[in-house]
Amino acid sequence: MVEAGAELMTVAIAAIEPCPIQPRVNVSIDLVAKLAASMKAGRHEPVLDVEPVSGRHGRYQIVCGEQRWRAALQAGLDQVLVRVHRRLGYLERLEKQYEENRLRADLDAVEEAHCFLLDKTIRDIQVAEGLLRDALVPFQPLDERRLTRREEFGAHLDVLKRLLVRRKVHVIKTESGPIAGQLSPWCETEKALGISESQRKAKLGILRLDPDLQEQVRSLPAEHAVQIARLQDRDKQAALVKHAAELTHKQVRAAVDCLLRDSTKEVAEVADPFAFEARLAAVADLCRQLARTLRNLRSIVSDDERSAVGEVLANLRSEFDAFEETAA
Repeated sequence: MVEAGAELMTVAIAAIEPCPIQPRVNVSIDLVAKLAASMKAGRHEPVLDVEPVSGRHGRYQIVCGEQRWRAALQAGLDQVLVRVHRRLGYLERLEKQYEENRLRADLDAVEEAHCFLLDKTIRDIQVAEGLLRDALVPFQPLDERRLTRREEFGAHLDVLKRLLVRRKVHVIKTESGPIAGQLSPWCETEKALGISESQRKAKLGILRLDPDLQEQVRSLPAEHAVQIARLQDRDKQAALVKHAAELTHKQVRAAVDCLLRDSTKEVAEVADPFAFEARLAAVADLCRQLARTLRNLRSIVSDDERSAVGEVLANLRSEFDAFEETAA
């Protein structure tokens, strides 16, 4: 996402620094190595999107392109081509970075969840600061602070909320005492990031996992991490993480469903791909596929073709009957 009017220039690579709060945490070592090799051979010239660092003349912070910057360092380049954007606010920078990462390579599920939460937190800060400003309450604005960790945004928001309560601005009463009222609605974050409410809720559920488990699920498909986070038992979460890489999404979901229905079961029982729950889920999936196919065929097959399908179903019915007779 290139800002209109951004200046194109060559900058010493030593004058560039990464953004400490960009959404991507896990940088691909393999991709950086490939890019570096291409740069050394003269086949690729990196172009980075940067912005001036406030109060530090001649220094620039990366908006988009940290992996290209790392590759340029590895390739031994002294200078790189950059697009210099105007100084961006925290929210605008975050959303540019999220979109850039989505276009180039998906963030992992934990990175996405943290990005969603940070976007909402910054929007809450903007609303809270507006309320305090209108009420003539003094405070230190976010834009005057140079934050380098995600946790600092939450701490800043907590300070603003305490000010709102102390000055009785935008306050609601609860049984435990007054609290700050709702600030930014989630729908604004969802619209800005191009995600649905269900996507947002599913990904944020992953942040309920302990930090060590969050690190472990980064390498799993997002759907696996979402399902594991549905469990409340920390030991069962950890046990299922160990099995999950060998399972399909349907198998992970079936295992979680079973554990939620029966808390006495162990993960080893239900995470076995040959366990009854997994096989039952596979049978149910095949039945759904068959029903869907039959509905699609119903209006397009000829009489002869319908007869052929009927023969296949007759054979299938005999298998069903044999199974039921065995059970009886």
